[in-house]
Amino acid sequence: MPDPVGQGVPRDDSLAEYRTMTMPVLTAEQIQSFKDHGYLIVPGLIEPAYIDAWRRCFWDHLGGTPDDPESWRNKPFEAEGFKIQPEHAMFNRHPKMQAIVSQLGGGNFIGGDQGAPLIHWPSKRDVWSPTRWGHVDAYPPAFWWPFMLAATTYAYDVEPMGGGFQYWPDSHHTTHQHFLKHPHMIDGQFSREPGFEWSEENDFTNIAPLPPREFTGTAGDVIFWHSFLVHTGSANIRQSPRLGVFSRWQHRDQDAIKYEVPANLWKYWAV
Repeated sequence: MPDPVGQGVPRDDSLAEYRTMTMPVLTAEQIQSFKDHGYLIVPGLIEPAYIDAWRRCFWDHLGGTPDDPESWRNKPFEAEGFKIQPEHAMFNRHPKMQAIVSQLGGGNFIGGDQGAPLIHWPSKRDVWSPTRWGHVDAYPPAFWWPFMLAATTYAYDVEPMGGGFQYWPDSHHTTHQHFLKHPHMIDGQFSREPGFEWSEENDFTNIAPLPPREFTGTAGDVIFWHSFLVHTGSANIRQSPRLGVFSRWQHRDQDAIKYEVPANLWKYWAV
């Protein structure tokens, strides 16, 4: 079987040299912006060769073609079972991603398992408005899986109103303050209470200090975001599907620290 990654993506045996050549380092200004606002957008971080490989693997897995809307019918929101082969072409394995994650976590952030792509297929709506409510990850009803850092990128360009990742700037601070006041809630017990649902009435969206924004841009742009950042998806009223790729990292000592709500939000970071 031919290599689905193709020309332009380093092989496993050349990644060490590639890392040395391309090691990105966030500036002090970028790190401060991340701390202040809970997110950081790095344009063009992922090269086109990787993006092309993801597209081929995605359509091979899901069926259909990007230029045939009829082939998108009845396709799922989440491409379960999707896998990039070879694995070194995965989003979380990209050397630039690993370098930035190591810089932010001081080498203590691990995991980064790449989940299934999330697709916002074009809708039949002709009017767009931002989603009124958001959530913080790691608190589904069934179980609790805390993490530190996440990142999102796209396999296709995303225009405004194109189903982009929607986030509430600076909301990592208000989420943190909420857990400081209610430390017993850090394990997600609140999400298992009868009748709980994420809505504009929940404690996270309602206390976010700023209105939401869309993450739009070119395929390969990356937004890094703090686990406490309030976010959600948005409607896609454009003509192309939004193919979002996500990854999350936890602290290597997560089991020992996961019940702690440190007064210093950055206690277990290297920033």
